[in-house]
Amino acid sequence: MAELRLVGLIRTEAMRKTCPRCERRTSAQAARCRGCGYRYPEKSSPRPAGLAMGAGFPLFLVGTLILLTSDISNRMTIAAAAMVFVGLLLFFDPR
Repeated sequence: MAELRLVGLIRTEAMRKTCPRCERRTSAQAARCRGCGYRYPEKSSPRPAGLAMGAGFPLFLVGTLILLTSDISNRMTIAAAAMVFVGLLLFFDPR
């Protein structure tokens, strides 16, 4: 009976991992450490595109189309140029 407990203990310890920051033991399925909040890289998924594809391209496109129209005021030209600039910044966000 003692051997069964020892085998069970070894199996559960083998299925645990140690946090590299705080050295705390967590389960093998954990995505982050409960002690320090460290995210385990094997459980992290790729970052979503977020604003890089959501807001950047439409701002750039609409700003460019406004700039291509012939009769627009100076204020509208400045606003369209700002839209193009912000759209480029959001589109090429390095996140």
